[in-house]
Amino acid sequence: ETLGCTSVICSDKTGTLTTNQMSVCRMFIFSKAESNDIQIDEFEITGSTYEPKGDILFNGRKFNCSDRSGLIELAECAALCNDSALDYNESKKVFEKVGEATETALTVLVEKMNVFNTDKSRLSPQEMAMSSNIIIHQKYRKEFTLEFSRDRKSMSTYVVPTNRGPSNNQQSAKMFVKGAPESVIERCTHIRVGTQKVPLTPQIKQEIMRLVHQYGTGRDTLRCLALGTIDNPLRREDMDLEDSNKFVVYENNITFVGVVGMLDPPRAEVHEAIDRCRDAGIRVIMITGDNKNTAEAICQRIGIFHELEDIQGKAFSGREFDDLSMEEQSEACRHAKMFARVEPAHKSKIVEYLQSHGEITAMTGDGVNDAPALKRAEIGIAM
Repeated sequence: ETLGCTSVICSDKTGTLTTNQMSVCRMFIFSKAESNDIQIDEFEITGSTYEPKGDILFNGRKFNCSDRSGLIELAECAALCNDSALDYNESKKVFEKVGEATETALTVLVEKMNVFNTDKSRLSPQEMAMSSNIIIHQKYRKEFTLEFSRDRKSMSTYVVPTNRGPSNNQQSAKMFVKGAPESVIERCTHIRVGTQKVPLTPQIKQEIMRLVHQYGTGRDTLRCLALGTIDNPLRREDMDLEDSNKFVVYENNITFVGVVGMLDPPRAEVHEAIDRCRDAGIRVIMITGDNKNTAEAICQRIGIFHELEDIQGKAFSGREFDDLSMEEQSEACRHAKMFARVEPAHKSKIVEYLQSHGEITAMTGDGVNDAPALKRAEIGIAM
């Protein structure tokens, strides 16, 4: 009965409106940064499944990643700041993710980059799944991980070099960091150019964010992650690993290494489903942890926003929503079709406002933090 009178559906994006089959298809590093002369090298990556086969293209030509020290460091960061793995399913004859889709996409990227030129021609699919990652894991011993949190929008791993694997110039402990570009850049002091550290200037920062915006809002609406290192982190004994509020302090003085852009294609049937909801008088609101520009571009792609629709007052980031007064928040929920960079607490708030307008709300959730919002909505849909 309640299903029959639903008037608003609040849906997560990743894995619900999209396939969650992530693949890195673009990335960039710096090759030059002298006063006003900034040069960025952009690479394209072929292959859009979890199969660890594909080429790295530079200006349309196949490129050997071992030729750039910046790409070697980017691969090390992608492999070590990562808790996922790639597995070959013998019975289905396909490569499958073990862990988060975002992290598996990075694991696959490391295999495609093959920065130490491993000969994979004689490897079985099972061996090929992780061969390049294993070499990087031999170079460093992972001591601990500072888990991802929504407020700092990043995570990091603390590693110590071993004497195994390819020659290692790194003598002391270091940290690898990955996270939302705007959040990581705020804590960067330098950028990596080859093997050098160059101070991060406002001009360089602007150039990074311009490209991130371009990746996120272009034809492919890529989800971007910034990767970086901390060359001289605090000693382990000087860190309080019990208090996650302090992690943002430890992830400081970062050297920016590069950005990767991931494709998470919308499900084929989503556009039609949204059209049918609209025809039935149901408003669909997309709620995502993604960057606002990327989220807006995806909404246009799947039909939540029309091509030429004026989205003023219909799209909000979590921070913009928090800055509104209670009356303005209530009014925003009357017209909103998209909320980006949202935390679970926002979901409960959004449901409350919708209910105060007499809406019958269905809310999807895929994490334990979503439970309060699912409970509060008339229809809670656990994915």
